[in-house]
Amino acid sequence: MADLADLVSRLEAVTVRLEKCAAGGGGKASAADDDDDFDTVEAITEFKAVMDKADEVLKASENLPNDVHEISKLLKVVCEKNKEFLRVSVRAKACLPADAPVVMKPMNDAITQIGEYRDKNRASRQFNHLSAVSEAIPAFGWVCVAPRPLDYMAEMIGASDFYINRILKDFKDTPGHKEWCQKIKQMFSTLKEYVANNHKKGVTWNPNGGDAKEVAAKIYGGGAAPKAPAAPRAPPSAPAPPPPPPAGAKPKGAAAPATSNLFAEINKGADITKGLKKVTDAQKTHKNPELRGSSVVTEAALNKNKKAAAPAKKAAEPAKKPPKLQLVGKKWSCEYQSGVQDIVIDAQVTQSLYVFKCDNSVITVKGKINSITLDNCKKCGIIVDSLVASMDIVNSQSVKLQVNDKAPIVNIDKTDGCQVFVQKATGLDTEFVTAKSSEVNICLVEENGEYAESFVAEQFLTKYVDGKFVTELYEVVG
Repeated sequence: MADLADLVSRLEAVTVRLEKCAAGGGGKASAADDDDDFDTVEAITEFKAVMDKADEVLKASENLPNDVHEISKLLKVVCEKNKEFLRVSVRAKACLPADAPVVMKPMNDAITQIGEYRDKNRASRQFNHLSAVSEAIPAFGWVCVAPRPLDYMAEMIGASDFYINRILKDFKDTPGHKEWCQKIKQMFSTLKEYVANNHKKGVTWNPNGGDAKEVAAKIYGGGAAPKAPAAPRAPPSAPAPPPPPPAGAKPKGAAAPATSNLFAEINKGADITKGLKKVTDAQKTHKNPELRGSSVVTEAALNKNKKAAAPAKKAAEPAKKPPKLQLVGKKWSCEYQSGVQDIVIDAQVTQSLYVFKCDNSVITVKGKINSITLDNCKKCGIIVDSLVASMDIVNSQSVKLQVNDKAPIVNIDKTDGCQVFVQKATGLDTEFVTAKSSEVNICLVEENGEYAESFVAEQFLTKYVDGKFVTELYEVVG
């Protein structure tokens, strides 16, 4: 029935155009009529299915908390901006790379608003609802991907499945949430189906169309195409150089050296010594001991012309930076913490944590996190429930790590003093990679809390055996 309705609407549009042509004496339809005909092509009419699904999402959110309803309205806006962009694409040639930011700006701004709304409402009980939309909304960026936008869309849409499953689990007894999740999945599935049918290898432009930037200005309601920003003014000219000195003037302090006199003295040969005064026996100290007392050079005389040595300047201490604990995108940053023993982070499986230049602090990570990096820290402790990827400890001193569940791999590099606690029940599969590190101990914790400590070797012995060098642990006996 939907296909039949679309066909009827297209036939009505053609009929109206033919009637206008007949009324004008069989002449060509006006430019406005031609422009309206672009909205009847399949690339535009089939997008109506996506808009209908967005309306269903908005309707399903009416009885849910306000923040869910608001982000549903923002999702509808993104669909509308996507449709406006498609109206540009059927009227214009492929836009130049330099014009792409202008042509795609309304849709990009709408997508950005969803991410900003999610970040402003992190304390909301419906944060998983906001994240489900925020993680999937980059799928509308298919307009920038060629020649395989469908693979990109599948990856973006799949990122929201984690949050949708959390919603279904946390609100299974609350009516309305399950229906909203179903409508979200249906809308993105419809969008993907639309792209597969109309833009399988990227946005389909009109090879006979106009300039994309000018068409976008008309569609978006801006009139003429936006002008390029005015060129900046040239800086004021430098002052004119001073006039040259008058001819024949000699520069100050530049007396010519008397080289002629010097060469004349040298050319005298042996006669050059005739001008020297002869030292008599009465003036020689080795023949007159009474002269020796007057020839002693005192320390005061030595230091007379010496300037007092300036005291050495102390190296300036590096400026102390303020502590920071914040989440940017999917990355937690914990930096410059000192003496803080109660830092707690509620992590998610897609997030990571970077700890930098912390001192005498303890950080507790609740939940499952993707990865943790400890860089340039001293006397710090990390307590983590579970890791998806790796735990990296770099350039640190006297640090401790406790894993309550699982950690696939622990990398320790350029670290002096590291104690790692893993559970015997769940941590036996953990792999440890060490390099340029010392005093590394691994503690296997029993269920009763007791643990057995093992060290990681630091010294190795390399020998030439059977035509090759063989390296083995170096054991000191004695």
